[in-house]
Amino acid sequence: MLIAIPSKGRAGLTTSNKILPDAYFYVPTSELHQYQKIIKNAIGVPKEIQGITATRNWILKNTDEKLVVFIDDDVKTAGYIRMETRNAKHIYLNDQSIWLSEFKKFFEICEQLNYKIWGIKTDSAPRGYYPFKPMLFYTYITASCMGIVNDGEFYFDETFKVKEDYEICLRHIKNKGGLLGIRYLYWENNHWQKEGGCKDYRTVEIERDAIKRLIKMYPGMIRTAKLKNSIFTIQLT
Repeated sequence: MLIAIPSKGRAGLTTSNKILPDAYFYVPTSELHQYQKIIKNAIGVPKEIQGITATRNWILKNTDEKLVVFIDDDVKTAGYIRMETRNAKHIYLNDQSIWLSEFKKFFEICEQLNYKIWGIKTDSAPRGYYPFKPMLFYTYITASCMGIVNDGEFYFDETFKVKEDYEICLRHIKNKGGLLGIRYLYWENNHWQKEGGCKDYRTVEIERDAIKRLIKMYPGMIRTAKLKNSIFTIQLT
């Protein structure tokens, strides 16, 4: 199993390596020497590979690992929520072995369901926690924490500069009837606040155009797409 963390312009600023120290960071070749001073495993991505979508596909095509987990480089907090009588208590998980065990479990469940993609909830809000529905099968997944069975069936659509993770999920749901959305754990990132990464080129206009394309490509599958604080949130039907 490969834990792949694409990163750009954030040498010395990444946080996901603190939870997953054995993960592999995939960075522009021009920045490789900077990352190697800090990161245990850093691999240079050729300069002709531009953008996160192409980078993810390059990773999938340049590894022999069949099980690949994509993680964003800037985890803010990760764990689960314990629902108590009067409040919700956050339990933070910083043990790499626990996460690797969970990731392997999700791939095993995917195999039983004939799915190729799983993903973990990417916000820590208690309102999004489903104690009686720990797994959802018709939901959105982002590549902030996404597992893919790397057998050549699913690659990201490189015509999408953003929302490429939503596109591959909608395509998977259309072809497979669902996907595995984990809701008893969360992996929350901080990428909208940090410089570098996709933030260098992500704009509201690019986001809006990508959503329009998704609605056209997958009619009837997207219920709403709302803009809040420069971030689009999508709900499926």
